[in-house]
Amino acid sequence: MKKLILILFAVAIASVNSSAQEPVKKTPPPQKSPAERAENMTKRLTKELNLSAEQQVKVKAIILKREQDRLEASKDLKEGNGKAKEELKTVFTPEQFQKFEAKEAEMKKKREEKRKNSPPPTKNAPQPPAPVEK
Repeated sequence: MKKLILILFAVAIASVNSSAQEPVKKTPPPQKSPAERAENMTKRLTKELNLSAEQQVKVKAIILKREQDRLEASKDLKEGNGKAKEELKTVFTPEQFQKFEAKEAEMKKKREEKRKNSPPPTKNAPQPPAPVEK
């Protein structure tokens, strides 16, 4: 009987200890420079759309410009993306541009689903008014 009580006591202490530990805080990944983002996207598009070397150079320049504009926030985001899309359309073949648009639509759909499935933020939730003392 004493052994059973001792075992239960040890398990209780172990469970309290494990729940008392502080959770590990995740640090956000470091922000990549516009050049790194342009390079990564160019590589991805080259793989997905089978771009030629000449197309890769042009696409990288267009994406780098867009990323720099985005970083500076000097232009409206939609306007900048629309201009970049029109420039990409002149570089891509019609088949490549269709694939590119399909991938964009797929990514947009995934983002929307992720937003719908994620819980609402509670960090800045409105607080109830404090009771007034008389």
